[in-house]
Amino acid sequence: MNSDFRWDDLLDDIESDKVVPILGQELIQADYEGRCVSLQRLLAERLADREQVSVTWNPYAELNDAIGACLEKPEVKLAGLYDRVSNLLRSLSPPFPIPRALTQLAEIPPLELFVSLTFDSLMARALNEVRFNGKSITREIEFSLNQSSAAHDEARVPRSSAAPVVFNLFGRAGGKSDFAIHDEDQLEFIHRFVTRDEAPEWLLSELRNSHLLLLGAHFPDWLGRFILRAATRDRLRVASRSYYTAGETATSENALAEFLHRFGRETQISIYAGPAAAFVAELHERWLKRNPATSRRPAARPDGEAVRGGIFISYGRENLNEVERLHAAIVKLGGDAWFDKVELKPGDHWEQKILPQIQRDVRLFLPVFSERTVDRLSAEGYVFREWNEALERKQRIPVRTFIMPIVIDTDYTGDMKRYRPIFDAFPGMQDLHMGYAPGGLPDEELEKMLVDEIRGMRREDSR
Repeated sequence: MNSDFRWDDLLDDIESDKVVPILGQELIQADYEGRCVSLQRLLAERLADREQVSVTWNPYAELNDAIGACLEKPEVKLAGLYDRVSNLLRSLSPPFPIPRALTQLAEIPPLELFVSLTFDSLMARALNEVRFNGKSITREIEFSLNQSSAAHDEARVPRSSAAPVVFNLFGRAGGKSDFAIHDEDQLEFIHRFVTRDEAPEWLLSELRNSHLLLLGAHFPDWLGRFILRAATRDRLRVASRSYYTAGETATSENALAEFLHRFGRETQISIYAGPAAAFVAELHERWLKRNPATSRRPAARPDGEAVRGGIFISYGRENLNEVERLHAAIVKLGGDAWFDKVELKPGDHWEQKILPQIQRDVRLFLPVFSERTVDRLSAEGYVFREWNEALERKQRIPVRTFIMPIVIDTDYTGDMKRYRPIFDAFPGMQDLHMGYAPGGLPDEELEKMLVDEIRGMRREDSR
């Protein structure tokens, strides 16, 4: 049935880093409580039960159907449904598992940029499990209608080789109505994305210069055409590129394929007729046959084991976005780095696990600061207790480098006057060699320093 699918062309394009997968809801499907179900269908059913509404289920837009049924009740307000969907997702017990199809995609190393059309974090979780032993390295970005300035600036930072990226085009479920739960939401997200100069330029550039792999993306024909046009630099009839699609056949997809065949004269389109998960399984098998070395996966970290690393990144929550990039860059250099993703609160976790690491196990301590850190000095924070603990231990390590402060402000010029309050509070840092990682990405000098330290740790371990 799919004998004419251009597998070799797709594998060649993947090896050349020219393919961006677009992930639809059909792919977010797994065995849950004794049946195979998509996450969207599961949430839709539970929302319908909670609101006591009857739904005629459409297999390709389940949540949209449930939302429509809820709105038939005059007392139900749309604004409240976002919180309900978000709460239903958080309250799933057990949590929804990572679908095997996403794990298989993560096991294809050249795939580094993914665009998700769902509001979950399952693709990022799959990448972290497969490629980083469960550590939170993948950079996850969500587009939203009410984006803060900080989130807007973060999204505009170009993708680097330090970590894969998952871009959630329709937002991520959270505590506010900033993710798409019905068709009109998707229309507004796409309209805002392409018409108000809010799309990150680096993302548009990558989409327009790559071949697209559409996996289980079931949307109305008109929306599909609009998305593909937004991701194409030239008119579709003159664009020279490839589209690979897979998913259970729906009328809208037949219409979209016919549209591309008719008007995309320079476009190559290859359609796999069948479930997206079956397509990914075959792609995964063909990839491993062509690249057998990539089948070796790192050993999974046992559940409950404390994450420990020779390099400890100490930071305040105000610098989290930059620290995530710094952490990914250090791991890419081969460093065994660790940082706590969630700012710690009082309790045993910090007292019993974090402090002993700083006192005994850490071999390189990286305090991260910015102008925002200066503003925070007057507030109590565990990060500053970590710095004091590290400075105290440094007195017992007179020879080798133990503390390497890192500045992450993008406009840093070497003038340390703006950070004077930090040095007044922590005079032991005054004479330490400073590293510079603008926006969290190490500059050439800092990268060399880190590489030297990582190599030194390896030499010590080999003795």
